[in-house]
Amino acid sequence: MRFIVQRGRAPGRARHRSLRVFLKLINFCFYRNYIINKYKAQWNVPRRTVVLFDRACPLCRIEMSRLKKRDRHARLQLVDITDPNFDQRQWGFGREALSAALHVLTPRGEWLIGMPAIRHVYHQVGLGWLMAPSGWPLLSPLADSLYRHLAANRFAVSRWLGLQASPSSCCEKYCVNTNPHRGGPRHD
Repeated sequence: MRFIVQRGRAPGRARHRSLRVFLKLINFCFYRNYIINKYKAQWNVPRRTVVLFDRACPLCRIEMSRLKKRDRHARLQLVDITDPNFDQRQWGFGREALSAALHVLTPRGEWLIGMPAIRHVYHQVGLGWLMAPSGWPLLSPLADSLYRHLAANRFAVSRWLGLQASPSSCCEKYCVNTNPHRGGPRHD
């Protein structure tokens, strides 16, 4: 076997091999563009995440409004479960289940409930890095437990933080009485 290298040139076989690789790359790019253009109409369908949340909860309402403000690509569709026109049969969950935890329908058609739902919503608005540690194997059970406790006591936590229910989102089911020392309607 004898290879003759002339003035820095690669042997003939290597040159032809690199040319073949280059042509395959060009062919792949053209084929990829063909596929993209062929199915472009399907890919342009707006894919939105449906978030079923409790607007009567001040903490939930404020957090969802903050996330919606960060939603520059309109990926979130917020649905208020306390709206009188809300039909729970359309979603397949009872009102108690919807009130117990955040429910999210992903663009793929998957239902996420609780902390996975929150992680997905934060990811959709570009803050996935903020909730990523809550999905790590060692921290996930702790985060899930903390979320269940917070969701069960969200009205008390809202009062503790000094958040008030707005009159437009307050309904008779939740507003029991007014506590003048806390500065607004009390939710039990």
